[in-house]
Amino acid sequence: MYMKYIVKIVAVLLLTLLPFVDKFMPHSKETGTIVEISETYEMPIPHKIAKIDNGEKVIEATLYLTSTSYEVGENVMIQKDPQQPDLYSVSDKTRTKPLVQLFILFVAVILIVSGEAGIRSLLGLGFSFLVIFKIVLPQIVMGSNPITVALMASAIILMFSYYLTHGINQKSTIAILGTLGALIVTGILASIFATASHLSGFGAEETAFLLDKLPISSFYNLLLAGFIIGSLGVLDDITISQASIVAELSQANKKLGMYELYIRAMRIGHDHISSLVNTLVLVYAGSALPLLLIFITSDVSTVSLLNYESVAEEIVRTLVGSIGLVTAVPFTTLIASYYFGTKR
Repeated sequence: MYMKYIVKIVAVLLLTLLPFVDKFMPHSKETGTIVEISETYEMPIPHKIAKIDNGEKVIEATLYLTSTSYEVGENVMIQKDPQQPDLYSVSDKTRTKPLVQLFILFVAVILIVSGEAGIRSLLGLGFSFLVIFKIVLPQIVMGSNPITVALMASAIILMFSYYLTHGINQKSTIAILGTLGALIVTGILASIFATASHLSGFGAEETAFLLDKLPISSFYNLLLAGFIIGSLGVLDDITISQASIVAELSQANKKLGMYELYIRAMRIGHDHISSLVNTLVLVYAGSALPLLLIFITSDVSTVSLLNYESVAEEIVRTLVGSIGLVTAVPFTTLIASYYFGTKR
């Protein structure tokens, strides 16, 4: 009875920590605060010298003139010159504090709005990341089949998160089965069209940071696994909703058989598909806005742009994920109708 009040109190306490995040955050020797910036030196290339306090001592670091401006009092990242360890340079600004503040705000809002259900959803979120970092990524790096690994990890995540969030019941089990069916379709299509489109996994810029750490084949495997896991979050909503719809229809009219339940639930499912496919496409489009701007600003024809891997990768990701999303509705509805229907 008092649990909901305890959750609200914890959320409020988290909000009070926002201004003091930097007090309890661990500090790295690779970061520091700018205490002084010199005038611009033109040779050998335009740069300034910044004095930076890293918590132990004040060091001098080269500050190259780029589009990023730096001011005294800002926290920055510093790096040693690999050729001359005594020389330092400013590599970027630190962003840990606002990211931690945003995460605390995220947790607090979920706890305030969802209460105990919010705790379960956060536990599910933490478990999902644990599976991805401890199972999916290591197995793919070792050369395991990406589709098999992603599907097995998805099954583990599904069972934990669905049962934790929605309870151990028939609806959760049906939703899990429907989601797995849709993920299998997504995995097969991802493999077929990624191969047909000659995707290598190097379409994203961040792959450049992994070139000396992973074998070449791992990038393609990561791409396929990303297609599957990326669809997992959206499928949660649609499958549990369809299972609940069939269960409620069955309770409202116990005379409805499997066929009648399926037809009526699919009428609702059609509307669900329309809204969620639009949502999925907009999510992908929002994350790829700079890429979409190329279509407007580039002098290259649209047909030629479609042949670039970074563009083709996003198109395959969006369409494969959308097809998997659409198939989840009839899969889940059919399983639920069979279970809850009186005529089997």
